[in-house]
Amino acid sequence: MATQVKMENVDRISNLPDSILGYILSFLSTKEAVATSILSSKWRYLFALVSNLDFELDESSQMLKISAIKSFMCFVDRVLFFHNTANINAFRLRCGKRVDSDRVYGWISAAIWRGVKHLGLSISLDNFTLPGVLFTCTTLITLKLETNLVLNVPKDVCLPNLKILHLKSIMFPNDDSVESLVSSCISLVELIICNCSTKKCNISHNSLKVLEIIRSVLNGSLVIDTPALAYFNYTYSVAREYSLKNLQSLIRADIAFLDIRFDSHQTKVTAFFEGISNVNILVLSSTSLKLLKCCEPLPIFPKLLHLNLYCDYHNFERGVANLLTDSGRLQSLLFYQEALTNLPERVPHCILYQLKVIEISGFTTNKDCIGKAKYFLENATVLMKLIIRTVPFLSEEQKSRIYQQLMASPSKSKQCCILVV
Repeated sequence: MATQVKMENVDRISNLPDSILGYILSFLSTKEAVATSILSSKWRYLFALVSNLDFELDESSQMLKISAIKSFMCFVDRVLFFHNTANINAFRLRCGKRVDSDRVYGWISAAIWRGVKHLGLSISLDNFTLPGVLFTCTTLITLKLETNLVLNVPKDVCLPNLKILHLKSIMFPNDDSVESLVSSCISLVELIICNCSTKKCNISHNSLKVLEIIRSVLNGSLVIDTPALAYFNYTYSVAREYSLKNLQSLIRADIAFLDIRFDSHQTKVTAFFEGISNVNILVLSSTSLKLLKCCEPLPIFPKLLHLNLYCDYHNFERGVANLLTDSGRLQSLLFYQEALTNLPERVPHCILYQLKVIEISGFTTNKDCIGKAKYFLENATVLMKLIIRTVPFLSEEQKSRIYQQLMASPSKSKQCCILVV
């Protein structure tokens, strides 16, 4: 019994090697890991072994006291002080205007000097300048900036190991800022530009695989030359000029133009869609479909396998039939039923011999909707699945009637499964 009592009093966790304890602490937040320092003398400085640091000060409340801000700054100072000999794997900082900018500058510099690999900054400081050492950091693999600042990219910028770059709410003052930054990242594979402003956006890169340009103001031209690009997301207005080259590796493109002025965009959008014409999977908003129809000549998508046309803000553009005629390899089609008005008299090749999955949204009980679904059933010889997504107000009984009508319709494909949801 004495032996058993003695064993129960042994602190087995504290006797583990420091490396294992540091690994355990890595699953806690930075604040929780530091709090373990009060457990015993053994744990006092163990938090310094944690290589992933995450600091966040929520300044949304106007009631936030100055003492809380000072406490936050002292906390970050303390953690970084005890990391003076340790490498930092990840460093994330989120704070607002009430934090001292000089200390923020020092914290970022300290993380870089300690070989940070993954850096995330979400800061809102007036007239703040990022440390120069950030632009020549050889250890950075991931850099995510959300800063609301004017970013002057230095001429000697060099980030040789950076693979992931996210830029949000940044203004680039010079025409060549984006080009200089991107070209300096020779290992870059993912680039996201969101809510940024630039006069010219030139992205030429041999290894870039993911590119997203979201709600960013392009006051000039957009130049993309990325032979390895596999995914492209463009969500914003029409730029003044497009030059999209060497996109032969493109697998998927999500396009959501937000413009409603179409007459003046014909030449621009023609160059845009011709640039992505090698895509396998194409997702278009209603506005994008309308702009595509303005192209002269209408681009052909010879490698297109999957087409998804979705409605945005209850704007239904009609033009599905044109795309079906020029997409001979299409295997799956998802569209809002109002986008298909005139059923092609001459059945497109893709419907006859290629289409395997069709999904129609916004479906109702009217004869027009039923007719569209029957058209595919009667002509698609290899169709495997027809999915009908009804409008929200239909009852289960109405859905059942739709299903029965379609099941009773002649079907060219003997293996087609019909789902009404």
